[in-house]
Amino acid sequence: MANVAPPYDTYTNSAENKRVITDYISLLDPSDAPFVEAIGGLDGAAGKMRFTNQGTLVEWIEDTLAPLAGTFALTATANSVTSAVSLTVADGNMVQPGHILSTGTELLWVSANSAGVLTVTRSLGSSTMVTLATNATFAIVGMARLEGDDSDPIGYTDLTTNSNYTQIFHKEIKQTGTAPYQDRYGMSDQMQYESAKSIPEMMRLIERTLQYGKRAAGSTTTPRMMGGYQEFITTNKASGASISVSSAAVGQIEDAVELAYNAGGSGDYMAIVNPAVYQKIKNAYDSSAFVRYAPEQSRFGTLVDTIVTPFGNVSFVIDRWQLSSLIPILKLDNVGMLTLRPWQVEDLAKTGDAEKKQLIGEFTFCLKLEKSHALMTAVS
Repeated sequence: MANVAPPYDTYTNSAENKRVITDYISLLDPSDAPFVEAIGGLDGAAGKMRFTNQGTLVEWIEDTLAPLAGTFALTATANSVTSAVSLTVADGNMVQPGHILSTGTELLWVSANSAGVLTVTRSLGSSTMVTLATNATFAIVGMARLEGDDSDPIGYTDLTTNSNYTQIFHKEIKQTGTAPYQDRYGMSDQMQYESAKSIPEMMRLIERTLQYGKRAAGSTTTPRMMGGYQEFITTNKASGASISVSSAAVGQIEDAVELAYNAGGSGDYMAIVNPAVYQKIKNAYDSSAFVRYAPEQSRFGTLVDTIVTPFGNVSFVIDRWQLSSLIPILKLDNVGMLTLRPWQVEDLAKTGDAEKKQLIGEFTFCLKLEKSHALMTAVS
């Protein structure tokens, strides 16, 4: 052993220096799941939709009221000059005697329906008669029955089902036989620490599945997958192409909610927005058109939690996982997650000099009455 000249210092004599290190592991990585939380957690649909059984295919029953719009199925154009009174419709089950139809500027009154061939009175109430194309559309705008007339049958709407499949999320945690005997800073049990860290890792994947998920039944060789909101919201789509323009953002959001309102939706909605998109919405409302500040005020800016529209209030949830090109506007009563198998950490059979566990859970996404929701697309 060498005899070292004085003075004693920390550079030369380093073997005995103790390591200065925290006994706490810091982690900063996105792990929240705002979308899942906003729709009621991992089992929010259980109460909202009243499922009675369990399985990998989840279905919900839907119905509609009788249709109010239809199409003529004429063999030739019904010229207004001929005042044709026998008109065929594509769906005879939706019309009954007494219905008042509107097509263009003309009103027609139905006096009989024989297997879809209507007997009508043209130009009802001196309305302007039109020439009917073979596939002209019409709307049912009223009912005027004859006094004392016998009852007439009319068709009914058939119940339909929509569905989604459960999807399995899994992660293995493995350590050697020696690993538990190694002292470590920041943890007392490596397996327990890794197991706890795995749940937020999996929650990130559930959030992304809500964005990208494609519905598939699966097989022994292909995975069963749940569809995300893009698989379900197909009717009420509105462009968000000019949402970065403050003057356009307000109108575009209202246009999207109006689509849901016109389809029968009502009440409050929740919009899931990307942080950058939220900034654009905030900037639209954080302006002199909406906000006034006193001259002596030194704190400025506002957060837009909820906006009021003629068609329902819209609250915002900022979600870092949300696609920046889309804004789903959801009726919360009609959307949620469903759990088939909750998160579990299970011991696996020991193989060799190693210990194994697995984190596993199985969930699906449910969105009923898709016309009660809206989707803003091409957001830019």
